Amino acid sequence: MVKRKTVKDGHQLLLASVTAWLTCLVLSFTFLWIDLDGEVFGDFYLLPWCFLAGVVVLSPVFYYFYKGSFDPFHPLIFGSLFYIFPALVLGGVILSFGWSDPFYLAFIEDQKKNLPLSLIYVALGYIGLIIGFASPISRKAARLLDEKLPKIDWKPSETLLGGIGLIIAGFGVNILSFLRGLLGYQKAENVEIFDGLLIFLQVLLTEGVFLLWLAFFSEKNKTAVYYLIAAFLIVVIPIRTVLIGSRSALMLSLLPIAAAYFYAGKKVKIIQIVILGVVLSIAAFLGAIYGTSFRNIKGSEARIEAGDYIGQAAATIEYLSKQDLDLVLEDGARALAERIENLSSLAVVVSNYEKLAPYEAAYGLENNIFNDLLYSFVPRFLYPEKPNTSDARAYSDLYFNYGENSFTITPFGDLLRNFGPLGIPLGMILVGAYFRLIYSTLIETKYPAMWKKVAYYPLLTVVSYESFYATIFPSIIRTLLVVVISLWFVNLSGKLFQRKR
Repeated sequence: MVKRKTVKDGHQLLLASVTAWLTCLVLSFTFLWIDLDGEVFGDFYLLPWCFLAGVVVLSPVFYYFYKGSFDPFHPLIFGSLFYIFPALVLGGVILSFGWSDPFYLAFIEDQKKNLPLSLIYVALGYIGLIIGFASPISRKAARLLDEKLPKIDWKPSETLLGGIGLIIAGFGVNILSFLRGLLGYQKAENVEIFDGLLIFLQVLLTEGVFLLWLAFFSEKNKTAVYYLIAAFLIVVIPIRTVLIGSRSALMLSLLPIAAAYFYAGKKVKIIQIVILGVVLSIAAFLGAIYGTSFRNIKGSEARIEAGDYIGQAAATIEYLSKQDLDLVLEDGARALAERIENLSSLAVVVSNYEKLAPYEAAYGLENNIFNDLLYSFVPRFLYPEKPNTSDARAYSDLYFNYGENSFTITPFGDLLRNFGPLGIPLGMILVGAYFRLIYSTLIETKYPAMWKKVAYYPLLTVVSYESFYATIFPSIIRTLLVVVISLWFVNLSGKLFQRKR
């Protein structure tokens, strides 16, 4: 169970993290003084910087584990373990050993300077995230908001009808998105008026899945209905993974199940956390094998007819079934390493953001954080000519000279482009403050309720560490709106259930 933390805990977390940061700074300058000619570590010059950044990024993990309140879905732990550490810190290790060699490494001028500098920016941004989470203002705002939220709760049996309704609506949105080219390994040929709405309504499926699994794990006296729902949800996972063709789809499908188990009040042991890590790692590995093969067979993100798309999925399965197992495993390991490693793409921004700044206006990227905040809240059906917000293709075209793919930028890179190095910790402080609000009011709350746990998961995962910083807060507001309306529907269906009984 998650223990409620005190103000003192927040101060201790901040103190531990700042201490780790200062220690890393001292070690960094010591390392620079010792290795001025770059000969001590040779080709592995990046490893000490990976270690130093890793200490900072993992400091909340160590802290909460030591305090006996480890929660894998705590915002600071979730962001660290499920993206920042593997993609950016471990990504540096992958680069050092040559397990990933993307073509855009050639775009990084002075790699021995800009790759370590990228890790410093990551650590700096993460410290900002912790400061925002631990700040007194964030804690006070969270306490005030907690008192204002509705004091209602549901029984697991009262959520089944609403959960099934969310699943049906979610699948309908997914089907429409798939047909429009908004879902899967394809892209829409043009932006339609309601495409943005379809994208954000996809949260209904995630919300419905989490709600039904939470009801399953919370119900002590399960009937056959619960097991039928669970069986259906399990069967859907591989089908949806195969059709989407994403390398991370399988792993992302398992996360709501794990979160629902944890927040259902189950006693979680260390061995279960280890098993979760192993299962998710295997899922990521299998997803990398299938997703990479699917992309290679399909060839491009060009939109094709639904029947042809399904045919591509079938062809991928047939191809993998006939391949030599050793070759499949070797290709899978390489694909997983390339999928995990995102430090090099961040370093491209670090190396070139000042030089390319004069050209960003021509690509619609200049001041994209302010512009996106302005335009994102204007519905496209009211402003059909609204420019695309934070256009990933334009960014890829400018920075990677290849606009047919969406390359990772990360919030750190986006903040650096817009405001320079100082903007990284300041921008991440705001994200940390948001995390404090949702975690303290929905999970650490004085008034625990099932609906709060259901609301928490989509509001946690809407923050992407792969995408633009500019999209974070508009995405949060849209997701919040969908969550509020959908939870109202679930609450209404629960009342109908009570009347029938």
